[in-house]
Amino acid sequence: MNTEIRNWPHFAIEMVSILLLLCCFIPLVNYGKLAGVEVPSHFDVTGAVDGTSNASIFIFLPCMALAIFVLLTVAEKHPKMVNAPKKLSSNGKEWLDANNWKFVRELKLCMTGLFTYIIWSMYAVATGKAAEVQLWGFTLFIALTIAVTLRFYYLLYNHN
Repeated sequence: MNTEIRNWPHFAIEMVSILLLLCCFIPLVNYGKLAGVEVPSHFDVTGAVDGTSNASIFIFLPCMALAIFVLLTVAEKHPKMVNAPKKLSSNGKEWLDANNWKFVRELKLCMTGLFTYIIWSMYAVATGKAAEVQLWGFTLFIALTIAVTLRFYYLLYNHN
């Protein structure tokens, strides 16, 4: 099978991850307007604002998303950095080395999506466009992260 065709979905995943990461930095354009506003920094289980902070959180969170993106990119490029949770056979180690980058790339998409959702939800509340955060998005990204991780380990253990 042609390598470009086989890797096309993962190339698309990488491009969407980069776009989501860039979207994390868009609220910084209006940082000056939010300078004196109390920005929500924490939400309770129902999505209501539980704590507030100053607008510098819109600098901190995108930088945290960028740091996670960079760390996962390094882990993607160097599969030996990722530890297996149990002893693997030689077939399992070969499978892990060959497929670890796919898992890390999917995890990177989930994490950038989660950070983008959190930042934009906080921005919507800070600008008065929303009163609280809708928890469906947060729940969706956490569930996707868990599903991607479980699928990876299921495939790893069945290949071992």
